[in-house]
Amino acid sequence: MRQDPRDLIQRLLRDDPTGFDDIITWYSADVMRLCYALLWDREEARDVLQETLFRLIDTVKQKRLRSSNGSIKGFLLTTARNLCIDKLRRKVNFASIDDEEEAIQDILPHETNAPDRALDEQRFQTAFSSALARLTDAQRTVMVLHELNGESQAEIAANLHLSPDCVKTHLYRARRAMRILLQPFLSES
Repeated sequence: MRQDPRDLIQRLLRDDPTGFDDIITWYSADVMRLCYALLWDREEARDVLQETLFRLIDTVKQKRLRSSNGSIKGFLLTTARNLCIDKLRRKVNFASIDDEEEAIQDILPHETNAPDRALDEQRFQTAFSSALARLTDAQRTVMVLHELNGESQAEIAANLHLSPDCVKTHLYRARRAMRILLQPFLSES
């Protein structure tokens, strides 16, 4: 049973270890899914999750996060997303769009009698990862929260401090881009 986030904040302020345990229990899976979807590396996603939780504790102890300032989940998701984006900016030298298109074409099946199903699934997963990486940060975040975490557009808007129309636009554009990038796979089925 989830308690009121205001109660969690109060428990953290009192250094009650059960408050932190509850935050990990209730929110870490959602934050981890977001981090993994953005970074595609489990270890780095765990590092970002850990850093996000440390920042929550620091923010609560400095009394910068109060029950009236928004949700704990919103803080965690926004912080995790920003840390992932920072990590990606430091780590990745982005290839040109032409190079990315060639890389995607290299992994797509060229024959009508595709080899075995496992190989096709692996190719699709690789193409899906490449397509997801080509989305803007905002589109990728909204898509992951909606499609993988199962959050409603209203929840995403509240958690990321965006307007519902902005979330709807990001989701529409992300889906459209994914459809275009994955068209070779969609036309096969």
